[in-house]
Amino acid sequence: MRVLFKIVPFLLILSCLDTVSNAQNKAIRSRQIGTEGQIVAKVFSNYDKDTRPPVRENADHSSIVVITSIYINSVKWETNTAEVDLYLREQWMDNRLKYDVDVREQIQEVKVPGNRKIWKPDTYFSNGKEISQEGKKSAVVEPSGYVRSSEGRTVVVPVEYQSKFPFLNSISFTLRLSSYNYALEDVAYLWANSPPNAVPLEVSNQLLNSEYSFQEAVAGDCVGNYSVGVYSCIDVVVSFESSCGRALLTVFLPTLLLVIASFLHFWIHGSWSVPRSFSAAFPFLIFASLFVFAPKSAFFVSSGIRVWAIFCLVITFFSLLEYFLVICCGIRRTMKYTNGITAQEQSALTAAQETVELAYNTKCANFRENNGLDIISRVLFPLVLIVFIIVYLVLYLI
Repeated sequence: MRVLFKIVPFLLILSCLDTVSNAQNKAIRSRQIGTEGQIVAKVFSNYDKDTRPPVRENADHSSIVVITSIYINSVKWETNTAEVDLYLREQWMDNRLKYDVDVREQIQEVKVPGNRKIWKPDTYFSNGKEISQEGKKSAVVEPSGYVRSSEGRTVVVPVEYQSKFPFLNSISFTLRLSSYNYALEDVAYLWANSPPNAVPLEVSNQLLNSEYSFQEAVAGDCVGNYSVGVYSCIDVVVSFESSCGRALLTVFLPTLLLVIASFLHFWIHGSWSVPRSFSAAFPFLIFASLFVFAPKSAFFVSSGIRVWAIFCLVITFFSLLEYFLVICCGIRRTMKYTNGITAQEQSALTAAQETVELAYNTKCANFRENNGLDIISRVLFPLVLIVFIIVYLVLYLI
């Protein structure tokens, strides 16, 4: 009981102190809000948002330097494009927004209200298509007049696949920034924490553990030359990678099986026209259709895939050509009567004659009663395929 009597007063004292502290904090915050409102009203009384800020005294150039960084929330992947949801963060000096504040107010920055507009460098993504979104903008102003702005953007940019796809499944896209209205002598862009010290791009945790995980970002500068002037330009190449197993199963393996299927008619007897026709023609028609009707599909996402597809188209065409040569060379069948008395060659049989087919003869080649073209193709076509795969892997993996 004595211990309880000692603890209860102590808890009451802590409760009172906490109540007093909360009341003081609310009073301080209320005073800060009032002071911030006065600052905003004073600063924006004669402010012109359409006029570029003046350059600082003793500056070496006439441009307003805009320090830029990007935070990527998510990426929606398409076949040849990526829809990137990001935050564009910019910082610049605007002396017209400079204000004085008592240090006792503990005000480090003032948030710009939604009904107030400030000058902005009119930044846009020059290599993509932007999708406008409202309600994702904010800006704060420090006492020195330094502005920090954050704006949500959604931009669709083209995707680039590495030449080693699908064996190394790496894709990337470029975000290129420039000013729409202000030339280089008015606005100059710089990346925040310029490389090689740090890369001015961050990604969400979602992109670190997704199907395509973030790999690296390489920032640089690019000067945009246009017919109306020279504009400052900066860009960053963002790379992602994923497992190559899915690409191999959906791209490389099916095409390899089609090529092998086009070789099967080399082992089928020449008189079996239907299976030979299917084996020779179907793979070639598949590859030809891809080139004609789907030249921009996922099948042609990289130079490595295009080289492989061209090889598949060519080798299946030659397989189909071999089939037609066999048809053109073949003129008759060797028949033997089942009565075992006579044997002769003839181009047609009567209904009364029961025969057994011995071989398929051709004028072009005849090796021991088998078609010579088929015998050569059984060795030549698989050998060409194996040699090409070896050279292809050496070129695109080493």
